[in-house]
Amino acid sequence: MTWLSVLTGTVLITVVLVDVWLTILHPDAEGPLAGAVRRLVWRVSSLVGGRGDTPRRTPLVWAGPLLVTGTFLAWIGPLVFGVALLVWPYLDGYHRVVGYGPAGFVDALYFAAGTLTVLGYGDLTPDTPAQKLLAVAVGALGFALFAALATYLIELITGLTVRNGFALAVHDQVRGTDGAGLIARSLTEEGIEATRQRCAAWAESLRALDDTVRRYPLVALTYRPRRPDYDIEPALEHLTEATVAALLAARRGPWQGLGQRAEELAYALLRTQDTIARRYLSRRLPDTGPTDTDDEVGRLLGQLHCRLAEALGERFGEPLSDDDRLAADVLSRSTVFLDGLRNWSAPGVKPHSVGARPATDRVVNR
Repeated sequence: MTWLSVLTGTVLITVVLVDVWLTILHPDAEGPLAGAVRRLVWRVSSLVGGRGDTPRRTPLVWAGPLLVTGTFLAWIGPLVFGVALLVWPYLDGYHRVVGYGPAGFVDALYFAAGTLTVLGYGDLTPDTPAQKLLAVAVGALGFALFAALATYLIELITGLTVRNGFALAVHDQVRGTDGAGLIARSLTEEGIEATRQRCAAWAESLRALDDTVRRYPLVALTYRPRRPDYDIEPALEHLTEATVAALLAARRGPWQGLGQRAEELAYALLRTQDTIARRYLSRRLPDTGPTDTDDEVGRLLGQLHCRLAEALGERFGEPLSDDDRLAADVLSRSTVFLDGLRNWSAPGVKPHSVGARPATDRVVNR
């Protein structure tokens, strides 16, 4: 049975190391073990929080700390067990202090945990050169693992700061209206150049958010705040509205100089949505825009066009045309994304049950 114990221990250690390497050190990947823990904890939290007519935020608030703790335990536990399986068959050759007694598997776990945490009590020590080298390697492995976990936690906090800053900035700029209203207000009160700068700043914030989601899928969207102004979902919804409104304005009258910045914002938004969908929603967004028969998108786009015309005046009065295809594409793909994101946060909760309209209506109606 010695070979089976050693083989099983080697497999466990290899699985954990690969999972840690993918999750912490690879910027575009997430280990299957870490991903499974993340999905399980979030699924349970969202189901508990989404049960009933009104979603409860408390389970989602605790999901982030729970899944980080669960992931770290899912790495440390199998690693300790794997090392214990490596040393267990050879414990009879280990030196023990007087009165220690016979050594069993519990002693192997004790030795593995003490060596990985670089404690090394000394009451159970290897005697053979091979086992001594193994102990040194396990101690180095444990030191590297806990150093990596500490560094990763610091990076997670930095990533959360970026995400929270993005949500707060959008919330403060919207100030009780929506993204379309913000674009209209910016064009009328601040002018086109200020609106261009605002769109460029939003695009830069979306790129930072995209990088945070890509590098830290463990917590980027699963660390949920208690305060609604820190919530990422409303911020993404407002930016969808603002992007479509900016694209429509950029095709008309004196606001055509907004075009380049509006398109930059649109592509940054779509890329961020696609990254979130891949990481959390287990899907890809549609690659193509709406068809000519997509009546729902046309209706929503027409309503948004009317709102902007009322706010910006007669100079905005040009009807919708094929030049507005990008705006329709953004609106079409974003409604699919927002519906999926909302169902991911509160599965089974109907939008009207929580006092809100469906995402396809909320994007352009208030």
